[in-house]
Amino acid sequence: MPKPIDILYVASEADPFIKSGSIGDLAGSLPKTVKAMGHDIRVMLPGYSSINCRRFQIHNLLRMKDFEIPVSGRSEQASVRSSYLNSENQKVLVYFLANDRYFNREGLYFHPATKKHFADNDERFIFFCRGVLETLKKLRWQPQIIHCNDWQCGLIPAYLDSIYKNDPFFRNVKTVFTVFSLASHGSFPKNSFEKAGLPSGLYGEYGDDLGRLNFLTAGLAFADVITTLGNRADRGIRISPQDDVDRVLQARKNSIVPMGNASHNGNGQGLLAMKFIDVYRELAKNGR
Repeated sequence: MPKPIDILYVASEADPFIKSGSIGDLAGSLPKTVKAMGHDIRVMLPGYSSINCRRFQIHNLLRMKDFEIPVSGRSEQASVRSSYLNSENQKVLVYFLANDRYFNREGLYFHPATKKHFADNDERFIFFCRGVLETLKKLRWQPQIIHCNDWQCGLIPAYLDSIYKNDPFFRNVKTVFTVFSLASHGSFPKNSFEKAGLPSGLYGEYGDDLGRLNFLTAGLAFADVITTLGNRADRGIRISPQDDVDRVLQARKNSIVPMGNASHNGNGQGLLAMKFIDVYRELAKNGR
C-alpha cells in the first residue's frame, strides 16, 4: 500500500472561515477529501481578525506566540492559532498566522467600502509567505509538499529557491503552485524586492517587466509543478497577454498540469483530489 503523503495546503482564504471566491471554495473542500484518502494534510491561512474565533473554536498555540518574521528591514511579531476543517468523519488541522498590523482589518485584499486594494498588500503577503516557512520550522513539522494557491502564496517557492535554499529543514520539500486567475497577479514596485529580502534579479532567465516584484511570476518560475483549475484557467495561462508572465509560462510549459474542469463537490471533488494526489506522489517520490 502506498505511503501517506505529508502536505501543507497554503491559501489566503478557506470556506467556512472566510472566503471571497474559488480559492476559498477549494481550500475548504479539497483538504478534507485528501485527508479522507489517508494523507496528513494541514492548512495554513492568514489570521484575519474578521474570522469568528468563538464560532470556529480557534485557539492560541502557546509555544507559537510572538516570534519574529523579517519584513521590510524590520521584525514583525507573529503568532499562530489553530482550529479544524470538519467533515462527517475527518478533521483537518488548520493554522492561522496572525499579525495585527497586517490582518486586523476589514476586508481580505481591499477595503470593503472604497473597493481599493490595500496599499500594503505586498508587505501583508510577504509576511504571510515567509511566515509560513518560519512557522513550519517552529512547529518542527516537515511536509513533503507545500501546495501554494494563487499569487498571495507565490513567494513561497521563490523563498525556498533563494533564502532557504541551503536550509536542511526544507531539503526534501517540493512545491505545487495552483493558478486560479491571471487577472490579478500581485505586481508591486521594485522596492518590494527589498521588503521581501529577495534579490532584484530574482527571475533570472525569465526576466521581469519594469523591475517589479510580481508574486504570480515568482510562483510560476520556482514551483516544481504548476496546476490550473478549469478549462478557462488552462486556456488563460497558456495565452497570457502579460509579457513577464508569458515568458515564464513558455519556459515552464512542461511543468504545467491542467486539472480539468472538475467540480469541487461530490464525485468531481474525489476525482480532483486523486489528480492532486498523483502530482503530490510523483514529487514526493523524487524529493528535492
